Amino acid sequence: MLSVSIIQRKAAININSKQILSFCFCFLFCINISRSQGINEFSGDLASAKKIQVNSTYKFELAPMGFGLVQEYKLNKSRSANLFKEERNTAWYSIDIPFGGIFTFDITPHGIKDDYDWMLYKQTSPATIDWAKLPLIRTNNTRNNKDQGSKTGLLATSESLFTKPGPGNSYSKALNVKKGDKLILVVDNIYKKGKGFDLVLVLKPNCQTKTLVEGIIRDKKTNKPLKAEVTFQDDSTGFVFAKINSDDNGYYKTSLPVDRRINSLAKRLGYLLVTDNFTVITSEKPFKQDFYLDTIVQGKKMDLMNIHFSPNKAEFLESSQSELANLLTFLNEQPEWQIKIVGHTNNNVFANTRFLQQLSFERALAVKRYLLKNAISEQRMSCVGAGGKDPIVTTNDPDEGKRNMRVEVVLMKKQ
Repeated sequence: MLSVSIIQRKAAININSKQILSFCFCFLFCINISRSQGINEFSGDLASAKKIQVNSTYKFELAPMGFGLVQEYKLNKSRSANLFKEERNTAWYSIDIPFGGIFTFDITPHGIKDDYDWMLYKQTSPATIDWAKLPLIRTNNTRNNKDQGSKTGLLATSESLFTKPGPGNSYSKALNVKKGDKLILVVDNIYKKGKGFDLVLVLKPNCQTKTLVEGIIRDKKTNKPLKAEVTFQDDSTGFVFAKINSDDNGYYKTSLPVDRRINSLAKRLGYLLVTDNFTVITSEKPFKQDFYLDTIVQGKKMDLMNIHFSPNKAEFLESSQSELANLLTFLNEQPEWQIKIVGHTNNNVFANTRFLQQLSFERALAVKRYLLKNAISEQRMSCVGAGGKDPIVTTNDPDEGKRNMRVEVVLMKKQ
């Protein structure tokens, strides 16, 4: 649902402690992944609940029909009003929590007459396939509110943990979660032959201290200010803290958290992507981060600093998805260009040179496969592994050395 010239430095943002503001993030966020699924993707049973991810959007073109192989909630009028009286047309989902924060979700029916109820459980054991043994943590069984588009879910401003059938609040209270938590969500449309629905799951980091960051975006050659889009993303989780546009004078400002490693991206149509990463730390002076964008010319390159891999593997980390998506968008906007994808590793003196070269090639190949999967022609791409032969920095600092572990995209020629 979603670098070229790079400021080659490790930035440490300095701020005056008196200027730090402490409050919960009201982040402007973007959803990292969008999926479209049909009726065959539903599971009507807890035992085969479909795994879905936070900070994702799922679009179901059809509504669930029936209750699967087992009717887990048989008709029972004496059951608590917080629970389903009967399982009718259900879909079961399993949700892993990758980091601590505030969890919310929205269910938006495609048909305003559809009435989706839901219950949220905490899965204490993967072997548990009996809903009665799971701790119930949230429900919403109120009548659909057509004035709100019949939407329902979890909301930060709501106070209700559980709701009963009939008129009431369509949203229940947002959930504080910890890294490693596992949730089970069961959704039930009380009407047969309903239409589909969208399911948006959002996990925001907990309340933290943040501060103002500002800067100007310029044309690298002319130094003229540019209107462009800037994105700031959490390095470890992939969560987007802010996505904003600079004004006519190239100026932007936003608030970012302290003591978290941040990935940044500046982009504008007709220019190369510019990425960087930094950590916001407390000090005496506020920090100003400017971006200089380069025009698209043969032979120029983009250092994609925010494509991250598992250690010693060519497997993407989740935080890489935004950078990959931006590269894909860039290539779709510039269909005439052929590229060379160059993988780089750190120059580890204790590692075998041949291993580093092969690893860097496999990482470049992983990027190529991602682009192939997303309809970029193979004829437009070639791959090279550089190993650790072309470092950006030479240092004994492990964190600084991570800047060498990058993917480089070189503009080769027009088709």
